[in-house]
Amino acid sequence: MNVSEVFDGLSCISLSTLSLALRRPSELRIYISHCLRKYDELVGNGLPCRAPVTPAQNLTITIPAYHAGGGMSFNELVILARVTKILKPKNIFEVGSYSGLTTAVFELNSDPDARIVTLDLPPGAETSQTPIASDKELVASRHLALVPQALGLCRYTQLLCDSMDFDPLPYLDCVDLGLIDGAHDVAHVQNDTLKMAKMMSDRGIVFWHDYGGKGKFKPLASYLENLAKRCLLYRIPGTSLAWAPAQELKSSILETRS
Repeated sequence: MNVSEVFDGLSCISLSTLSLALRRPSELRIYISHCLRKYDELVGNGLPCRAPVTPAQNLTITIPAYHAGGGMSFNELVILARVTKILKPKNIFEVGSYSGLTTAVFELNSDPDARIVTLDLPPGAETSQTPIASDKELVASRHLALVPQALGLCRYTQLLCDSMDFDPLPYLDCVDLGLIDGAHDVAHVQNDTLKMAKMMSDRGIVFWHDYGGKGKFKPLASYLENLAKRCLLYRIPGTSLAWAPAQELKSSILETRS
């Protein structure tokens, strides 16, 4: 053990957390959750770390400069853009549209003939099915398709439906890139994961957002970690993204339920 490194780390400790709690208590949960997620990553708790793709040095991606809120970080948008560029998906499906930021990332980095579908609740829909307050706040504050419309993008289909009621039958076995970022309670995540597995092609990749969260987001992490006992599932360092090869996910979930 390098003692100097230990003391150097301890020198970073301050009363900043207490100050944040007193001045901006609404931000304290986000801050602590971020710190604990990073701790878990550093000590090897939870899902193993692995990147879904290795980009070439000359790979070029496009990220919208305008960020209209939501929880997706810049680093996470870069990951999704890279995967879109490298995987070249013919069909992309995301659960959770919000302002359409990730929808725009998918369109800007996919081939012109790629089909993009994004699912979210209809305007004015009830959010009582999810017990998580932050989900309800996001639904109330969202502006559907704001980013794609601002950029003049139109190569996507917006579906308006609760994912619990959504029928995946028209999309069976054809989605190459899936993103699950809707309601974060276990009932919705389990429902969305099962339906996404049915829709995925064998060559595809599935992403989940907000893995590693604490408090009311902890059950989401526990669900994915239990799922990882049956199939390959990874976290991406420095992000709250988890991912799985679709073929592994399909065989694990669908065979278990058959």
